[in-house]
Amino acid sequence: MLQLNEIKKIAYSARKEFETDKIPINKLKKLYLAYNNMPKIRKFLLQARKLYPKLNCGLATVYLKYRFGFGKIIKGKYKNHNHTFLLLTNKQDKLIVDITADQYAGPKVYVGRIKNPWSVK
Repeated sequence: MLQLNEIKKIAYSARKEFETDKIPINKLKKLYLAYNNMPKIRKFLLQARKLYPKLNCGLATVYLKYRFGFGKIIKGKYKNHNHTFLLLTNKQDKLIVDITADQYAGPKVYVGRIKNPWSVK
């Protein structure tokens, strides 16, 4: 697995890419359709850009998995809200990466162990 500082660097970089609309919409479309084949994907992506970080946890997690090249997409919870985040594992560690918890008054970027208020369903 990558070192913690490398993981954080990628997470903060991905967050900034979302905030500044630096990710090509066609890249997000391809990644998200592989995760969730939904109709009207372009409309969804354009709306997601306007609302970030709200309603972007799945999209952001799919993009994080792409950026890392590995990881498991977790459909879990943050507080009492359904929430999606990335789980990175090796033999010693299980870390989550979440760049949208602030939609529920959490941190803008979190890299660390699974702990309350995050949970796996």
